[in-house]
Amino acid sequence: MKPLRLAVIGTGHLGAIHARLAAANPHFRLAAVVDPLPAQRDALAAELGVAAWDDHRALAGRVDAAILAAPTQFHHRVARDLIRAGIHLLIEKPITTTVAEADELVALAAHHGCVIQVGHVERFNPVFSAVAAQVGQPKYIEARRYGHHSFRSIDIGVVLDLMIHDLDLVLSLVAAPLVDVRAVGATVLGPHEDVATARLQFADGCVANLSASRVSYQACREMQIWSSAGFVGLDFATRTAKMVRPSGAVLRQEVSLGGLTPANRQQMRDLLFTELLPTHTMTAPERNAIADEQTDFAESIEHARAPRVSGHAGRDALAAAEAVVRAITAHTWTGTPPPTSAPSPALPTAGIPAPHWATYSATSSAATSE
Repeated sequence: MKPLRLAVIGTGHLGAIHARLAAANPHFRLAAVVDPLPAQRDALAAELGVAAWDDHRALAGRVDAAILAAPTQFHHRVARDLIRAGIHLLIEKPITTTVAEADELVALAAHHGCVIQVGHVERFNPVFSAVAAQVGQPKYIEARRYGHHSFRSIDIGVVLDLMIHDLDLVLSLVAAPLVDVRAVGATVLGPHEDVATARLQFADGCVANLSASRVSYQACREMQIWSSAGFVGLDFATRTAKMVRPSGAVLRQEVSLGGLTPANRQQMRDLLFTELLPTHTMTAPERNAIADEQTDFAESIEHARAPRVSGHAGRDALAAAEAVVRAITAHTWTGTPPPTSAPSPALPTAGIPAPHWATYSATSSAATSE
């Protein structure tokens, strides 16, 4: 099939990565990079030998697809213009700043027959891809995502910046509806939350505890999953997984711990992770998750199928993130009663502002780089 004509919008750190990978992807013919800031845009365009434009609206009729890597606050308006022009979109996460905006884009894409893929790239992490189908029905999930502040994505807080990755992964694993969210968070560098922890409960009883920090001195991207099939511990950074599958005797509850002699106890300890709870460690082969994400985007267009992370999935991850932020905003540290109703997005309360309360200038005609 003829390569898709592609543009990358936003030539900051992530946009430049996307552009370089797309230029080497046989599914695409990179046609242009777009950014209102000339320095980064023109340098990247010269490096890749493509056109450089300062306004995304110039793409209409010139490209088949685009990757939107501008700051989150511009996603809705830019994506709306492009979808109306019949352009398929890979939108970097989060899909938009509000669920209402996401719903509008999803409906608009369906009306115009456009694919929306959302850049929740951890779905393409090779270790997650290797074990996701083996998890079974999750009962309890714990995730930690800590890192240094990148000083990018400063228009959103850590929930939409980092935790949303794990929110998306959890939602992809748990089939039941999300019914309750509790959370606390704190601003360190501001103006949005930099540290957050959340407890999610689902209608089937599954509970997920997620924590995220972008002011941590130690990086960490880990998830532990207890399920009907056993235990899986994932390290996204090293692409390793440790899997524990209970033996038949354990599943049948035939292992008795009562009345053990000292010799029996030592024997049980020796057999614990070999015969009772056999443990296996695997390392997934190294792959470029962003390149795989781009290929899935292209193939979803070429074969008229849903991408791995659809607009609906991106919308649901954002809805969960908004629930976390509302819980953070409602939490009190001093004993003062929480608000009687959820704060209005248009009227941020004192304390930690919700990420989606950031606004953008209505007069700006193009996205700025991230």
